[in-house]
Amino acid sequence: MRTVRWTDNATEVSEVVERGSVPRWSVLGTDGKQAGWFDTLGAADVGLPQSVAAGTYVGASPCTADAGNGQRTEEPACVGATEGCGLAVGELTRPDDPPSTPQLATTGACLSGDNIAVDVDGDRVIESFPLASLLDGIRGPSQEWSAAPTAGAACTPKFKLFDIKLVRPPEPGKQVDPKSLVVLDVLGVVDLDGDARKELVLALRFATVRTVVIYAAAGSPQRLELVAEGQSLPR
Repeated sequence: MRTVRWTDNATEVSEVVERGSVPRWSVLGTDGKQAGWFDTLGAADVGLPQSVAAGTYVGASPCTADAGNGQRTEEPACVGATEGCGLAVGELTRPDDPPSTPQLATTGACLSGDNIAVDVDGDRVIESFPLASLLDGIRGPSQEWSAAPTAGAACTPKFKLFDIKLVRPPEPGKQVDPKSLVVLDVLGVVDLDGDARKELVLALRFATVRTVVIYAAAGSPQRLELVAEGQSLPR
């Protein structure tokens, strides 16, 4: 959640949902365009540390993209990776204000070798973030993610990416431990706070849980900071 600062405090986020301060959520498809909207009716307890929004959804699956003429195409990799879930963004308002649909600036990322390549600040210069430094020494999300020097990226950016495997190198003479495998999904590249720099919304699939994190550039686009982390339903 972004107000004057980023926060992932479960109590603060739950209270915002419960008092109706985010009446509508824009749900984004695989092309970064709106696939539908979710109107909040309240909050529900589903066994997570925080409550989740309950309400009604109108639109298409977030695992689809606009194909023109009112048609949509489904991306099978998205369905397999997210089980049909997607990224929803809502604006903080007063509870008595009518719901509005946020206008979001989106872009894409791509896998270039062992790097996630993305233009964070829209200057047409690609920042390349090494996959090897996304996780820290205990295999959790790194607090900072710095770009590596690069001359560009020979890949085509997409709003969402799926099934990128992060494998810890084994010790000499040993096999890779399957439990150490973490699978990365890029859920979206979007300007969430209106500062013209794009945030990266990522899902990290561990052996037993799935964590959703947001990385943002507070200053230089070469350095992303972990600004929010939330655990989803157990796998």
